[in-house]
Amino acid sequence: MVSDASRNIVGVQSMGLVVGCHERFRKGLNNSFCGLLTLLFVLGLSFSNSALSSTALSSTENILLTQTQVDELVVALDDYRGYRDQGFSFSITNISYKKNKDPKKNELSVKVLGNQSLVHFDAPARDKGRAMLKEGKNMWLSIPGTRRVIRIAPSQRLIGETSNSDVVGTNFSEHYQAALQGEETIEGVNYWVLALSSKDTGLAYDHIKVWFSQQSGQRPLKSEFYTRSNKLLKTAYYKGFKEFANKVKVHKLLLVDGLIKDNYTWMKFDDYKLRSLNETEFQKSALTNLQF
Repeated sequence: MVSDASRNIVGVQSMGLVVGCHERFRKGLNNSFCGLLTLLFVLGLSFSNSALSSTALSSTENILLTQTQVDELVVALDDYRGYRDQGFSFSITNISYKKNKDPKKNELSVKVLGNQSLVHFDAPARDKGRAMLKEGKNMWLSIPGTRRVIRIAPSQRLIGETSNSDVVGTNFSEHYQAALQGEETIEGVNYWVLALSSKDTGLAYDHIKVWFSQQSGQRPLKSEFYTRSNKLLKTAYYKGFKEFANKVKVHKLLLVDGLIKDNYTWMKFDDYKLRSLNETEFQKSALTNLQF
């Protein structure tokens, strides 16, 4: 394949010959070769420009998605973790791995109703009975043996690479503005790359990149989570999906630390169930007397 640089050099050299021929015509020195050269140059330039325009158009067509389609992909990402406005519950098992240290594990039960989430700590024994409430962007933690309810940050780490926000879930379609950044081929599969920018302050992540398969189903491959200063905090790999009540959900998620090498956490989501839940459960005052 001829490079752009080589094509430019040939073009400049051809232009030089044509200019020289023009000078001969101006002086009245007729030369059939120069006439032929000029004709070929003009035709070649026209063909080259046409080919370049065609290539650019093809490239643009390959990555074209409407904004509506982009927004639908983000809604689908939310649907892999929940049932939109319906009440539901599920369980999470987190296992954190750090270099030269024993793995750490915890088990959680989660209830969700709209934009509210309740998390109950089932294991290990030292954490059993703790409870966490998310209401919009606000989060609180209750510790057994005390009647205090502590305000916590969504970005605060719960275990390993798992933050409070990762456990209760993030409503990407509500809190982020999505745009198509481009496409990428990974191991022979084509992916859309979406850039999500936060609409609000106080979120765990300032901006996020998500890779969606272009194949049927358009499942996510991975997400990268960044700070406002564009520092990569973690990468989430969607390693497994499972069907619950005829709906496909994320089953296994691998979180890899973007700051500390060899630190990673496995999250296992299970037991998704639609439930009739009461809003009175999702109140700060009820945190110390939760019934799961």
